[in-house]
Amino acid sequence: MDYVKEKEEAVFDINYRGFNIKAFYLSEPEDDALIVVTKDEKPFREFLFPAYKIWNIAAHIRDIVDSELEKSTSGYEIAASTGN
Repeated sequence: MDYVKEKEEAVFDINYRGFNIKAFYLSEPEDDALIVVTKDEKPFREFLFPAYKIWNIAAHIRDIVDSELEKSTSGYEIAASTGN
């Protein structure tokens, strides 16, 4: 992710069922956050997510991990939902 200028200290660092999810606010782009997912301490997934919604990732950690184990993205879709 060479377009990420600088990440700040992790906003959260959560472990669940062999997965670890960390979120970082960024200096650029400021409106996005970097989400880093590892599984069994190995890189698994990394992506940008709207910074104002990162706490949805933390709140839906179980949905995200359960869907990853099912080879689905539905947990991320729930976290990204606007509720409509």
